[in-house]
Amino acid sequence: MASFSLGTPLALGQMRLHVESSSSDRSPVITSSNLPKSGLAVISRADSLISKKVKWSPVHAFPVQKQSKAQLRLKNTGSSSAFFRLIWQDITLPDQLVWIPPGQFVMGSPDDESGRFMDEGPAHTTDVPHGFWISRYEVTQKNYKELMGENPSSTEDSPDLPVNRVTWHEAVEYCKRLTNAEGSIGRLPSGYVYRLPTETEWEYACRAGSKGAYSYGDSADSLSEYGWWAGNSGNQPEPVGKLKPNTWGLYDMHGNLFEWCNDAYVAYPGGRAFSTTGKMKVLRGGAYYCPSNILRSACRAEAQEPDYRWILAGFRVVLAPPLGQAND
Repeated sequence: MASFSLGTPLALGQMRLHVESSSSDRSPVITSSNLPKSGLAVISRADSLISKKVKWSPVHAFPVQKQSKAQLRLKNTGSSSAFFRLIWQDITLPDQLVWIPPGQFVMGSPDDESGRFMDEGPAHTTDVPHGFWISRYEVTQKNYKELMGENPSSTEDSPDLPVNRVTWHEAVEYCKRLTNAEGSIGRLPSGYVYRLPTETEWEYACRAGSKGAYSYGDSADSLSEYGWWAGNSGNQPEPVGKLKPNTWGLYDMHGNLFEWCNDAYVAYPGGRAFSTTGKMKVLRGGAYYCPSNILRSACRAEAQEPDYRWILAGFRVVLAPPLGQAND
């Protein structure tokens, strides 16, 4: 295991970071103490402090109202040493963002899940090592038009409808512009960016601690309480947030529109996929036009080319470490 040095160059008062042994497997865990009672904290990592331009990469962030300690499990990345710093920021993020704690879950579906597709297995335990924020709602036409100056949707211009017919490339550009806009007013956790969720982050947030076919259970009988699908939508999208959210307060994770994820569509380790080109991008969640099994938490059967403009495709954003750092 690498050695770890800790520091708080921007610490307030007596804020501290500590390395403690996990009670379960004795692996090191970072905790924090004496944090203020508001704002948010960011933990960043550097492999060396020798260079004049030390590269600090964010590895975890959390609102102190939600979590009094960092409780960040450390991973050995092959470096002989690592340095961590704690930054506290007195900022408030938009209400439409929901903070998601780090954790572990079983991704994919079991072989006996009704309506499953072959690319959902094998089910495998997956880590989300960092805290992140995710939009409570799908990006709306109003959100998109204000930032991008246009509305590509197939429906009439309606501010609360989710924007559709957005390509993966356009969704990525939206995230870049949102990062720049929020950064210019000082409303970004240090080092964090807006981006599309990884497929792992998306399913973790959708499940919200659940293990069944849907975030609320296994039966499609209650699906119309949580998602817009072929059984209740009238073949059209609906304004965001009209139905019940999942346990973590996220709306329309099942149905309304498919949501772009950052990842290329590939088979899970030891599994199979419908496409092996690596050129498709993952879409998750199902849409208003779909049968119930497409809205299951594990379903990933509708990957598309990143330049495809589909009436069933929209997206939501996460505020998280940049890609390439999210799993450090």
